[in-house]
Amino acid sequence: MSKESAGNLEPDMNAEQSRKRSDRTIEVCPHAEICGGCTYQGVPYDEQLEIKNTFVLEQLLRQNIRCGEYIGMKPSPNLTAYRNKMEYSFGDDIKDGPMTLGLHRKKSYMSVIEPDDCRIVPKDFDLIRRAVLRDMTARGHSFRHKRTHRGFLRNLTLRRGERTGEILINLITSSDEVLNAEAFVSLIQNLPLENEIAGIIHTTYDGRADTAGCDSYKVLYGKDHYFEEMLGLRFRVGAYSFFQTNTSAAETLFEDALKMIPGATSKKVYDLYCGAGTISLALARSAAEVTGIEIIEDSVISARENAQINNLKNCTFIRGDAFEVLEALEGKPDVIVVDPPRMGMHPKALKKIISYDLPEILYISCNPTTFADNMAVLQVNGYKLDMLRAYDNFPYTKHIELAARIIRLPS
Repeated sequence: MSKESAGNLEPDMNAEQSRKRSDRTIEVCPHAEICGGCTYQGVPYDEQLEIKNTFVLEQLLRQNIRCGEYIGMKPSPNLTAYRNKMEYSFGDDIKDGPMTLGLHRKKSYMSVIEPDDCRIVPKDFDLIRRAVLRDMTARGHSFRHKRTHRGFLRNLTLRRGERTGEILINLITSSDEVLNAEAFVSLIQNLPLENEIAGIIHTTYDGRADTAGCDSYKVLYGKDHYFEEMLGLRFRVGAYSFFQTNTSAAETLFEDALKMIPGATSKKVYDLYCGAGTISLALARSAAEVTGIEIIEDSVISARENAQINNLKNCTFIRGDAFEVLEALEGKPDVIVVDPPRMGMHPKALKKIISYDLPEILYISCNPTTFADNMAVLQVNGYKLDMLRAYDNFPYTKHIELAARIIRLPS
């Protein structure tokens, strides 16, 4: 593709200088060769940014996307202990070997390794994970086998408020055995943690899928959520609510994204795939009316409570599939914001958005590939990628975030 047809796909000088200043690295994780959690352990940080930047450009070129301004890759403000959520699995590393609790071995669905001294999680996460594994092993509990679908222990999910220092602990098991809840709570309470325990939860899930699902849960201690602060707002994050995993980097992304759509001021805004309402509530401070749409019930509950916590009364949150909700709503918004999951927007939802014929769309993406696919459809239907910036919110992994301003071309 020629530069003329591709548009400006060269990052600006500020982004280039930012990359050069980002030649940071950390000691290579001892599990780098076997752990499936990180892809770029041992790769200097500036090279990681170059690799990701190239990937973003390749996806745009693959779909012949014309870009008005590509600002380039913005580094993460922190390289270590940046994850505010980890979902550990119970299993074994060697068949019929001792029980483990950690992450899947690289290129191995069945094996689970113990990532001691993991570089990208808070120290408290490592401390809790090791203690739970020791205790559950000593009590003789079994783990859930992926092939037989028998066994008790499934997952341990840990979440933390970076700004509040609150930790939420969720042990997911089947109903095959009985958990000594009092002993489990006592174990956690007696750990020398740096952060405060917001809540301890026991979830029961008997589904066959190898996910941290939920049939029901019980709060063993504290509450079923924690609080986080971002963009001058306070957020309630439930045990199963979606919330950005790198708080500081996400805040930077959202601040930049909001500047891309000044036209949202005093306007009616739809926020699709709104999660716990982060963008919705930030927009509500200046927009006339914001409607958030989200399919995950726990996220919708959190979003509604977050509106109350921040005394924002011009927000409405609706649970449901994005296309089905849009079909049911009367009228149309002035501005659309979308932040879809990795598979991107469903063709029906995308078609509905195009039918509104709006002057601008803010698209936040966690997958450059599906973003480019969606953007190709928008481009054919008279839209232009006016501004794009990439974000490295997950150092040492392959994941990339994007914020894009898409505008309607004159007919």
